[in-house]
Amino acid sequence: MFIRKNLNQLIIKGFLVLSAALLFTIPTHAVDIGGETIGITADFTYGSKYMWHGYDILDDHAAFQPSLTFDYKGFFAGVWGSWAESSGYEDLTEVDLFAGYGRSLFADDWYALDAVFSYTYFIYPNINNDADAQEVLLGFSMPNLLPIGESALIPSYSIYYDWAGVQSSDKIDNGWFQVWGLSYSLPVPALIPSQEEQAIDLSWDITYNDGVFGSDSCWSHSTIGVSTTFEWRNLYFTPAVNYQFSFDDSVNDEDELYALLSVGIAF
Repeated sequence: MFIRKNLNQLIIKGFLVLSAALLFTIPTHAVDIGGETIGITADFTYGSKYMWHGYDILDDHAAFQPSLTFDYKGFFAGVWGSWAESSGYEDLTEVDLFAGYGRSLFADDWYALDAVFSYTYFIYPNINNDADAQEVLLGFSMPNLLPIGESALIPSYSIYYDWAGVQSSDKIDNGWFQVWGLSYSLPVPALIPSQEEQAIDLSWDITYNDGVFGSDSCWSHSTIGVSTTFEWRNLYFTPAVNYQFSFDDSVNDEDELYALLSVGIAF
């Protein structure tokens, strides 16, 4: 236990140091390997609530959620963290390690398909009973299927499977989340002169939870959202507002309004 707890603390400290180093000292170009570019994104997000698959993880409290992502020829990997803004939620400090692959097929055709597969390992370093968990995701979207005006209404489908971590002493209810969604990017004049294009991004989704983490098997919730991104050189700022309609008390007994503010640097 002592070794594992200290290993988790090293992961957290290393994550913070590396994120800060990338944000302030990274060169003004991406890394090249054999003529191929490795993309690097350091993101710092503040959420007024931490919503995950419909669950209000911190019970209406805000969280700081930085991440660091590397991508290369469709492959990606990184680390994501969550720290509650308020005291009393230290046990829900979270560090996630993730990796995956995404690919676009038939890009110029009406039946173009974007697909992604990812694996995430959830670590809770402050919980002594090692309540780690794992999740795999398989997601699809069709960006050219429903053209409307200057953009397209994009349908999507994602399926997640969650189960206990390798060293977890907690027994969780393994199961699936299925998410159907629609999104639309409404082009608008760029508000920053150097930005080539900008859009108001609109989204909607609905989730079926088959009984994960002790919930009922149910249509658990639906979420609508609006966001936009401001870009300057390699920096970006994305404000977003979301509203969740909660359908089942075993997942969430109230509707949720929350905001996300993200700032980051990408190469």
